[in-house]
Amino acid sequence: MLVTAGVEGYWSYESSVTYNCSTGYNLTFDLPLMCLSNGSWNGTSPECELVTCSPPNVPDNGFYEPVNTTYFYRDKVEFTCLLGFDRIGQNSSYCNATGQWSVISPTCQIRDCGQLTNPINGTVMQPDGSTFGETAYYNCSEGYTLNGTDTRTCNASGNWTLEAPTCDIIRKLNIDYID
Repeated sequence: MLVTAGVEGYWSYESSVTYNCSTGYNLTFDLPLMCLSNGSWNGTSPECELVTCSPPNVPDNGFYEPVNTTYFYRDKVEFTCLLGFDRIGQNSSYCNATGQWSVISPTCQIRDCGQLTNPINGTVMQPDGSTFGETAYYNCSEGYTLNGTDTRTCNASGNWTLEAPTCDIIRKLNIDYID
């Protein structure tokens, strides 16, 4: 705590003293104290309390650690996104001297595997899109058969599972019967 005004260690009647705190601390109250005629002060000295921050915003589809009800000056939180989501923004934030977080909470964006192309002589349908957890369905045109899986899923890494199937022509064998 810093004391300003007056000569340190000596104050005369009706002199006042003002208190200031170091960075990261706030005064419990901010009124100057007056020296009374009896040599005492007209109140008690304030105290310096550590600056606090409210909990940061929790990103949708993500979280932060550690979880506390109150954070103090220089406390740090780390942000993490859930599986299948990418963090957009900083991975950490600090409670600063003004009681605010050093950066805003990041967002967590779902991974997108992208649109698939139709196999030759077939189609692929992505009815719910191409993001994490969604499924694509393959079909072949008449006269063709599916070689491979008929479904693929967008995984947490942002890639489609398995290899794309192909549509192969159905070949008919001609067998002559001899009587």
